[in-house]
Amino acid sequence: MAGSYQALEKATVLVVDDNTQALEIVAGVLMSFGVRNILRASDGLQAKDIATRQVFDLVLTDAQMPGMDGYDFVRWLRREGPDALRVVPAIVVTAHTRRSEVMRARDCGANFIVAKPLTPKVLLQRITWVARGDRQFIECDTYFGPDRRYKHEGPPPDFPNGRRRDDVPIEIGAPAEPNLSQDVLDPLVKPQKVSA
Repeated sequence: MAGSYQALEKATVLVVDDNTQALEIVAGVLMSFGVRNILRASDGLQAKDIATRQVFDLVLTDAQMPGMDGYDFVRWLRREGPDALRVVPAIVVTAHTRRSEVMRARDCGANFIVAKPLTPKVLLQRITWVARGDRQFIECDTYFGPDRRYKHEGPPPDFPNGRRRDDVPIEIGAPAEPNLSQDVLDPLVKPQKVSA
């Protein structure tokens, strides 16, 4: 991963978090990876303002924030953001990794979701995966983001042509299940081609 550090020296990264301490911790971790150009935003609206004025190479955003949250910011970036930023890699960081939250990250167009507490090793791995990824982006009426149609198990049996069912609304209320671990999260959002 030594090459990853060198490649990150020229990258500009936008970090979005309403918690000042968390924002500075993530910025410090990025600086330890060699990143020198770090843009900071305290919420999605401030990040949106930065995106209209400046180009960056990666977004790390907290999921839950007042006003415009990380999911809404990534969705805006994908659908309405400046052309130069519509396909910029986006990683959502969250303490709430219930399946519904993972699906929200996937459906807003994020490349990955990373569970808190954030570790430098996991963050560097995810940044490297995103940088090396060759995933096509798809655009339709309800989604713009990385193509996730390929999985280990192939297309669902009831949809042999590989199309997904319509998304169901996100449940409201208390969590129905515990948070997922990072090991469980990764296969949910990482594209994996069907074996022949």
